Amino acid sequence: MGTSDFKSKLLKDIEETGFPFEMEISSMLRNRGWHVSNGSYYIDKDENKGREIDVIAEIHKDQLISKEATLEVVFSLILEIKESKKKPWIFFTSDATSLIDSTIPKKYTSGGFETKPYRLNSLLRKYTVKAQDRIGRNFYIGFSGNGARDDIYKSLSGLTKALNHFMETDTNKDNKSEDRLFRYFEPIVIIKGDLFEAFINKKGTMELEESNYIQTYFNYLSPNYSNNAHNIIHVVSEKYFEEFISLQEKALQTFFDALIKENID
Repeated sequence: MGTSDFKSKLLKDIEETGFPFEMEISSMLRNRGWHVSNGSYYIDKDENKGREIDVIAEIHKDQLISKEATLEVVFSLILEIKESKKKPWIFFTSDATSLIDSTIPKKYTSGGFETKPYRLNSLLRKYTVKAQDRIGRNFYIGFSGNGARDDIYKSLSGLTKALNHFMETDTNKDNKSEDRLFRYFEPIVIIKGDLFEAFINKKGTMELEESNYIQTYFNYLSPNYSNNAHNIIHVVSEKYFEEFISLQEKALQTFFDALIKENID
């Protein structure tokens, strides 16, 4: 069972799964200083069962702000990692014209801050990821027959439910100390395969463009998830992901520095 022929067959079998790609992404994030957890679980309240999310990646920053208090900030990326080499993912987009369209909802938990939430929201909107000119409204998987979209739907709904779970179970809101605790979440799909954006151009005809990064609405709603009406999920191609993470890191550091400078309490 330990022959080179057996190992070659086993390696080929492994390479047909999504695990090598997940390991590549995890390794890249660890090398950049992120703490990575693979195969974390959340409770799917619709099914009343545990489900797996591919990767949680976090960076922790802290600074003493007084003799009694520390500012602790955790940036948490919730990642679904997918391969679709033969079937492209297509998102139908349109212009982000309204105030809601042009504002990415900021998902975070906090504890120990006496300030009004709008001040924290204002800093997040100023220094973290901005809305794109066009926003995804719907989606499907190319060459799947009859507009199939199950794999994309499962990724987006899983991220939405995982985000809800990790925000609800976070302990920041129970903080009774003098410390100021803050955890910021970003839901992200990384796709290894072709990613396209389809939209109606100024001539009124459908246009198709290859894309590296799309922000898409996913307004999941059920009796168990009634507070997720306005979500934007980042869909990022494999080839753009490291640049995307670099921009995230710079934005998050700028936000952390601003939080200290503005002395928000």
